[in-house]
Amino acid sequence: MQTFIRRTAAALAVLCMTALLMGTPAEAEQRTYDGGDIVVGYYAGWAAYQSYTPDQIPAEHLTQINYAFARIDPDTLTITLENEAHDQKNLAALRQLRKEHPHLKLLISVGGWSDSQYFSDAASTAARREKFAASCVDFVVEHGLDGVDLDWEYPVSGGAPGTIHRPADRQNFTKLLQELRTQLDRQGRRDGKDYFLTIAGAAGGWYLNQIEAVKAAEIVDQIFLMGYDLHGPWDTYADFNAPLYTPSGASPQGRSSIADSVRAYLDKGIPGSKIVLGMPLYGYAYQGVKGQNSGLYSTYTSARSVSYKTLKKSYLSNTAYRQLRHSAAQVPYLYGNKTFVSYDDAASLAAKAALARSQGLGGIGFWELSQDDGGELVAAANSAFRSTWDNPFRDVAPGAWYEEAVQYVYEAGLMRGTSASAFSPGRTTTRGQIVTILHRLEGSPRAGRAPFTDVAADSYCAEAVAWAEQNAIVQGFGDGTFRPDRPITRQQLAAILLRYMEHRGADTSGRADLGRYPDSAAVAGYAQEAMAWAVSAGLIQGRSDGTLAPAGSATRAQTAVILHRLAGILEDL
Repeated sequence: MQTFIRRTAAALAVLCMTALLMGTPAEAEQRTYDGGDIVVGYYAGWAAYQSYTPDQIPAEHLTQINYAFARIDPDTLTITLENEAHDQKNLAALRQLRKEHPHLKLLISVGGWSDSQYFSDAASTAARREKFAASCVDFVVEHGLDGVDLDWEYPVSGGAPGTIHRPADRQNFTKLLQELRTQLDRQGRRDGKDYFLTIAGAAGGWYLNQIEAVKAAEIVDQIFLMGYDLHGPWDTYADFNAPLYTPSGASPQGRSSIADSVRAYLDKGIPGSKIVLGMPLYGYAYQGVKGQNSGLYSTYTSARSVSYKTLKKSYLSNTAYRQLRHSAAQVPYLYGNKTFVSYDDAASLAAKAALARSQGLGGIGFWELSQDDGGELVAAANSAFRSTWDNPFRDVAPGAWYEEAVQYVYEAGLMRGTSASAFSPGRTTTRGQIVTILHRLEGSPRAGRAPFTDVAADSYCAEAVAWAEQNAIVQGFGDGTFRPDRPITRQQLAAILLRYMEHRGADTSGRADLGRYPDSAAVAGYAQEAMAWAVSAGLIQGRSDGTLAPAGSATRAQTAVILHRLAGILEDL
């Protein structure tokens, strides 16, 4: 439950969230820390009570683990463990994990939402700062760790009820960091190693204004930007937890995005190499919402935090919930049983990781590892962050919801650009282009001349259309034409893909209930089975308004995504 308390309440402060600290006096010694490939995971001590022990952490996808949390003793203003025996056992298991994965760094995280009450006291005088810093250094040495992560939520104002605040917190936070930096470096010289100092900060501009951001950034090795809780159960309306980009259109409450938060940090003068973009491994489920707009921006009767592992078990496998994706915000969501669920999946986290890469950020990170018990999301984001593909298309932005798919179709030779530097993701795909793509996927076999009156022998798609007709993948129209230049509709695409997969010998028995979509009656008779199969196979999904839009056109970006999904099915043949 502390996971829920920490992240839910952390969001109360989130009407104002953004960024972290930076800065240091000129005499601070040069660090050997290198950014650009950092992948941080928070592991919460209470996760072990839920049978997620440190040995289950996907260490191969991480460079650093922050153990959450140590607290501040109100009497001594030094750090101490929440549960001595339990935390000691977890720390020992983490050290064993580091032995098996020597690249890992282990840090103790101090504070968090529930345990930031006494930071202001600990930072209030030079003597107290020195004593607190000394306790942190002693703790790190005693437990064989690699550094300290401060998660003060929050200096000056905000945070959980009972958190002590002072106007001087803004300056005292910098002084506390400098004292920690000084003592960690002193100990490092004794031990012949670098000890790391990191902080976590909210995703809102208000937070940057409550700290001396640039000064703090010069002192610390990393700033973990908590890229989540932009909306949650503290809001009046159901909304997205962590939209990558700000959704267009009217909203009944304040709007922001992860991209906005990153930009706020950078605009403040914080070097991108110091920023680690944090991502959520959980979402929020809002009950009692209205069906309009599939629950988005609806009032609700109750709401709760939902881990990704629970989402997989109880929601994503439940046909009562429609799986939707907001193309502008670039995040998925669910609607069903009068419930709206905002969450992140592998695709949305990969897009956020790609944004971090494109902005030159130092790394990515996650709260909290036990919520993705299979490591599925962590692996996807890590892969995207470390991607090195040479993107030639100026109109395919890093982190775009279709970027990974465009990379696949381009590198596989299935789709080319409309020019040397443009992919034209919003342009419609034609019938001739679709069969040409499938022909390439098949290895471009020779097929002769197409039997349609409007497909010339020297047409770019002539042999592809001939091959598709010979294998009963396309049929043409009653007047003997194929109409290769006509934009392909979503239902036509589903029909062609179904016939292609039958040609390949794939299992095409799956059928989704199209009745869940308000415009299911608009699906043409010839395409009913094909659309039901395509939805079941995950190739075609409902649009952001909950409709299938069977007669709508398929853009090049959508086609690339569908082909990428199709490739996953073909791999299993």
